[in-house]
Amino acid sequence: MPDFRPLPDSSLVNSFFDYYRGDYGLDKLNIGVKYHSKNQLLNVSGFKRSSQGNYGHYIHPTNNAGPIHQSYRIDYSKKSSSDQIEVSAARFITSSGIPDITNNGFDNDNIISSGIKYERNFETWRMQSYLSQFAQTRTLSHSLYDNFSSCFINRNQLDLQIGNSNGYEFGLSQRSQQFNSNDYLRSVAWSSIYFTKYFSNFSIMSGIQLSEKKIYQPFIFSANYINRLKYGEFNVSVSSESQPRHPDVNKFFFNDFETKQRSSINYKISKNRLFFESYVTSVKINAEKLYDYNQNLYGFNIVYNFNSDWNVYNKSIFSNSSSKINTFGSIFNSGLKGRFLLFQNNMDINFHIWQDSFFNNDNSFSYDPFLQYHHGIKGGDFAIIDRNLIHIDIQLDISGVLMHYKIYNVLNALGIENENTFFKPNAIYPEIGRMIQFGVTWYFDN
Repeated sequence: MPDFRPLPDSSLVNSFFDYYRGDYGLDKLNIGVKYHSKNQLLNVSGFKRSSQGNYGHYIHPTNNAGPIHQSYRIDYSKKSSSDQIEVSAARFITSSGIPDITNNGFDNDNIISSGIKYERNFETWRMQSYLSQFAQTRTLSHSLYDNFSSCFINRNQLDLQIGNSNGYEFGLSQRSQQFNSNDYLRSVAWSSIYFTKYFSNFSIMSGIQLSEKKIYQPFIFSANYINRLKYGEFNVSVSSESQPRHPDVNKFFFNDFETKQRSSINYKISKNRLFFESYVTSVKINAEKLYDYNQNLYGFNIVYNFNSDWNVYNKSIFSNSSSKINTFGSIFNSGLKGRFLLFQNNMDINFHIWQDSFFNNDNSFSYDPFLQYHHGIKGGDFAIIDRNLIHIDIQLDISGVLMHYKIYNVLNALGIENENTFFKPNAIYPEIGRMIQFGVTWYFDN
């Protein structure tokens, strides 16, 4: 169940206008307004993005009049002495061309998502409920697929939790999914009943899952331990549950559910000017003897603050998997952030330069870039190539007006062209050189 967002403690009416222009016909607009009062908020926002792509691959073959992405969102939340409610709804629309062998294909996507959470407090008991709905209609046209890949997805979730001040909690969850494509129809529903006990630095949950379909593991379990020591915070968590498998993956096994087991260890410490965090995460997905996937990730984050305005950082993620194919590579991000104050502090300049690197471990990477699963087409053509790029982001605050200047892939923007100054977002999209953006943001109070 998601957490409530923090609520304001004072009144404010704020609207904003955020506009960007950039290479390859990039045109982004984000507008919104916030109405805040004590323990109450209403946020309304809208976003649109247009771009042709460096090879015109975002141009829709049949409908290129509108933006390729647009979204609308509204959030409302209110809290009183005895209860709290939060409601959110959003719509996300994509109408974009996608690169293909001869002519562009297209990706038409329409998503409507909504959720409501309510909490009621009694003398010693607390009741929480959550209801969400997700509906998606998507059509893909690309030579990877024999014909149009069209699908409709509908997901519903209802959660109810009752807990008391002694740390005992009882929960009930009812979920359902419907998937309908050109040649495949699947509908699954399952219920979860569980009990949780919270201690000062430890919590444990156990329960059962029920469905008309076959569930290989009918029980659910999770445990979480946090120890805040003098020299850092140590956290261990494990969980195990059944979930519906991806509707496009392993269809020939005819299973509806699979078992997901996840464990993680995290340690972080903040001492003087240094912050350090390290973690190890292991995820295992299986369906009895049908298939068994195991992925391990580990990494660390380091930040050193020279003062309140300047710091350097490094984030690294490594992969360690027993799988011989579809092994993720290693990711490295390191950079410098700083701030200048000029003209008697009337101009505030925020500066950020960073390196983005990826090293591929597997040339047999066959991850479908559109449907988001491991397809059956093997070969080096689907491998994600290495990258080692440098980016710059400069933001100027002049009397409350924010001006942005961003250069992605600085070396290519300076005219240097080699294998290290081009990158491919995935195996299907073309190589990209520089991407330069300029934007302005206005905030209007009251």
